Amino acid sequence: MKATKVLLPTLGVVSLVGHVWAARVARSQRVQLVRARRDAATDPLTGLSNRIGLYEALSDLSAGSYDLVLLDVDGFKKINDAFGHDAGDAVLVEAAGRLTAVLDEVDGACVARLGGDEMVLVCPSPAPIAGMLGAEVVRALAAPITVPGGRELAVRASVGAVSAMAGDDPLRVMKAADIALYKAKAAGGDRAAEYDRAAGLPQVEARPVVRLRAMAGTARVLGGAA
Repeated sequence: MKATKVLLPTLGVVSLVGHVWAARVARSQRVQLVRARRDAATDPLTGLSNRIGLYEALSDLSAGSYDLVLLDVDGFKKINDAFGHDAGDAVLVEAAGRLTAVLDEVDGACVARLGGDEMVLVCPSPAPIAGMLGAEVVRALAAPITVPGGRELAVRASVGAVSAMAGDDPLRVMKAADIALYKAKAAGGDRAAEYDRAAGLPQVEARPVVRLRAMAGTARVLGGAA
């Protein structure tokens, strides 16, 4: 009987330890899963969302109106060629920080890097302010950026802006922003151009432009996963 009295509390302690250990393992697995999902949707260089993160944000915003701005850095290849990829990376990281600051206090907003120097800002908006947002992006990037070695580079961007309505196809919204971006680039860059909604959103070709192809693939993958 004495042995039994000693054994029962010991078994209780073992059971409690096992329960605590299992809870810790489960918590660790949840943390790892959250981290893996976040990493899968994050650009490793800039810390911005990547294409997956952008598409998730667009899916969340599609039930209401929102503004979208697409940009790329004017002459970015020349920066890499003249000053090296470290300088190019420094430009992207600083630009990412400035763009994030533009939408820092807007709930539901997303800043993403599609690849290379192409970035996107998207935010919910009860009233269309895409043109204002595009102009703010140009202003945010106007100040010189210091790159490794202490050199200051004047960085400019071409910006395409579009106001989207509830139910708009995200790929068509992106295509509209892409058209506006090339309008800004054709006008000399360092400016924003807004897509004219009165013309209707453009159709997306069966073979989309390069910057949209990967996003279209992401849409198919996420759609299939659902």
